[in-house]
Amino acid sequence: MPEQKTAESPRAGGFRIEATLNGAQKDIVQFLSPLSFLEIAFEKDAVVALNIESRDIQKNPYLFSMVYFYPDRIEAMYSYVPGMSPKKRRLDILKYFFNILTLAHGTYAIDNRQVYQLLESAINDMSEYVTSDYDKLYSYYDNLKKEVKTLQTKVAELSDSNFQLSRENYDLKSANDEMKLKIEKLQVYSDDVLRQKIVEWISEHNGEVNLADFSRVHSVPENRVEQALNSLVTEGYLDLKK
Repeated sequence: MPEQKTAESPRAGGFRIEATLNGAQKDIVQFLSPLSFLEIAFEKDAVVALNIESRDIQKNPYLFSMVYFYPDRIEAMYSYVPGMSPKKRRLDILKYFFNILTLAHGTYAIDNRQVYQLLESAINDMSEYVTSDYDKLYSYYDNLKKEVKTLQTKVAELSDSNFQLSRENYDLKSANDEMKLKIEKLQVYSDDVLRQKIVEWISEHNGEVNLADFSRVHSVPENRVEQALNSLVTEGYLDLKK
């Protein structure tokens, strides 16, 4: 059987804020209960809200986040996988975490200064992340712009070459057509010239003429040669052999 490839181990990140629980653990479970995608667990003196986003081939949690609700603090732990931007992952978890804090309002007394610090950190990460992406996009755009300019230059050169070749081809065709006309004029005998050529041929070939040979040598259709030959006979210039 082929060897199965295992997923690379995920990496972890996290953060926390100080908060005071005003109720009991059941109150935490109550405000988390509308979130059906969460798995709720208990660990020592904490309620744990587990959000499993994906699992590996052994069905173990791979991409996930956990929020721990302690009597004096709320902590978030999360995983991110190789190839994933850690800053982008942290931003996504912060967004999720702030939504959880909204549900916890009333059950927890939260120090807003720590929330503001998290927001400031998120804004810094966002600025750096967006700037990084912008730099990559601009670099990609700049390279494409150069490639387009190079291709436009090549297209212009090819267009000029094509125009020149078309012009040369037209000139060659014109010269070829003119040459054909000249050759055709040279090859087409008048009736008198054709009759004279036939007489000369017969004289040179012991009084005989082969229509096919004569036609091929002088580039004259056989029927025209035959007509000219008949006229020479009927007019008495040639006699048929008996």
